[in-house]
Amino acid sequence: ARSPAAMRVLFLVGLMLSGASALLMAPRLASAPLARSEAPLMKEVTRIEITIENGEPLEKALQRLKRATNQVGHLRILRNRKTFENNHDKKIRKQKESLQRQARARRSRRAAERL
Repeated sequence: ARSPAAMRVLFLVGLMLSGASALLMAPRLASAPLARSEAPLMKEVTRIEITIENGEPLEKALQRLKRATNQVGHLRILRNRKTFENNHDKKIRKQKESLQRQARARRSRRAAERL
C-alpha cells in the first residue's frame, strides 16, 4: 500500500512520460479504413499556394487566392458537403456538371479553331 502522495507522484510521472512519448513518436498513418461518412470526396489533396510579391496590395493577392480556390473546386465541394445529398440529387448534379464541362470544352474548341 502506497501513500496518496506517492501515488500522486507516480501518476504525474506517468502523465509526463506519456506526453513526452507522444512528442517523440512518429505520427501513425490511419491503419483502419475510414467509415463511409468520413471518406473524402476528393481523391487527392490539392494545396493552394500563392506568393505575395514585395509591395503587392493585399486585395490583389486575395483575388489570386480566390481564383485558385475556385479552379481547384474547394468551395464547391464544401457546399456539396454542407447538407446531405441523396443519390438522386447527386446524380442530377453530376449530370449538370458534366453538361457544363462539355459546353466549356466545346467553347474552347471553337475558340481554338478560330485562331
